[in-house]
Amino acid sequence: MIDLTARQIVAFQRKILRFYKLYGRDLPFRRTTDPYRITVAESMLQQTQVDRVVPKYEAWIRRWPTWQALARSNRRQLLTMWSGLGYNRRCLYLGELANIVVTQYLGKLPDDPALLQKLPGLGPYTSNAILIFAFNRPLITIDTNIRRVLMHEFRLPASTSKAELEILARRLLPRGRSRDWHNALMDYSVLRLPRKLPSVPPQSRQSRFLGSVRQIRGEIIRRLTRSNKLDIEALSREMKRSEADVCNAALALQKEGTIRISGKIIRLA
Repeated sequence: MIDLTARQIVAFQRKILRFYKLYGRDLPFRRTTDPYRITVAESMLQQTQVDRVVPKYEAWIRRWPTWQALARSNRRQLLTMWSGLGYNRRCLYLGELANIVVTQYLGKLPDDPALLQKLPGLGPYTSNAILIFAFNRPLITIDTNIRRVLMHEFRLPASTSKAELEILARRLLPRGRSRDWHNALMDYSVLRLPRKLPSVPPQSRQSRFLGSVRQIRGEIIRRLTRSNKLDIEALSREMKRSEADVCNAALALQKEGTIRISGKIIRLA
């Protein structure tokens, strides 16, 4: 475990926060502390680039500005609005979450970590992120960008465990500035560090999108937002993919509860 003095910790905090003050990005979900808007943003940002999220986030908030408005949506509307972000189950979780918040919590998202993690789509990372960015709670959360900063700045070996990073992150967290601190670390990674760092190997690599099963999944959902049903044979011909590929993609969507398959006909669940 890295051994830091109090002076080193303060120096690092000043360095990162100074950078953020000078160069921090102006993003729409940073102009609010509304738990609803933060939850929408954090759901969209999972495994999705910020520049793709911003227009989707703004359009979503215009259409559904509150939990109550979102609770009145249906699956087709959610999937249509979400189209292009991928991992479609996330938007369905948001719809389920809105109904729970409205019916069980009087339209107010709980701020208890244990309760949050029991709600649809809110795992440990997302729950902590909501508490940090909406409530400025003194918690830590480590995404890919924050991991890059810690690994690079403290010259940590690739073998450094998640638990060790979490201990370091807690020691570095400035008192009363959790929201600013996490935004600052993310921006320092994106704007200051090289895109590829030989000393910080990526934790995982996403497979190529074009020609992948993910592409077929996305096309199935896109078409179902415009049509009540799809024929697997017709879709495979139009996409110039085998029926087996289309079936595999459809089965994966059915498993996550997004669609249902009857024979060779696909419909939204």
